[in-house]
Amino acid sequence: MQEAIRSFRAVSSFFLLAGVLVAISPRDVASADTAENHSLKQVAYDDGSSWKAMELMTGSVNGPGGGATPVARFKADLGGPKTYYVLSGPVSELALTIARPRFRFEAEEWMARRVRLAQFEVMEMMRRTPVQVGNGPTVFQRGTEVEVTKVSDGVWELRPKKSLQPGEYALVLDETGPVADFTVVERGY
Repeated sequence: MQEAIRSFRAVSSFFLLAGVLVAISPRDVASADTAENHSLKQVAYDDGSSWKAMELMTGSVNGPGGGATPVARFKADLGGPKTYYVLSGPVSELALTIARPRFRFEAEEWMARRVRLAQFEVMEMMRRTPVQVGNGPTVFQRGTEVEVTKVSDGVWELRPKKSLQPGEYALVLDETGPVADFTVVERGY
């Protein structure tokens, strides 16, 4: 386990060093630093024998809460048109057979406590989950309760409190950042 943590940190250090070596303007550094500090990054999952990095993807917000007027958001809250967070493709590229998967990621404590496990429904060539977008944090309405524990300084582990049913899921922080999506499949598929 300790070797996996050291390996995870070594990969993190490599990406940090690579980022420093890239020549960009000071203004770009400030804006990139702000955006990166508030988004999910470097997520790994336990496949039962080792920790494996997950590819992150971005989604979009569809509906009145996705940048619309406060009146449109209010009408959506009263039962009008719903707002959804949408991921492309009918299924994730990552299929897990573990009903209570474990994930690790780097974050500050306040951010680690805001990461959610959202469940998605499949609609043709996309996956979607209802969200409530407002002045505060985004509320993913089809979320699953999770346990978040500190592994070491800046490294956190997340695990669902109950076994997940087969379906589409993603670790999410908010509607603007990348997500770590995965599919839970029954054993034998």
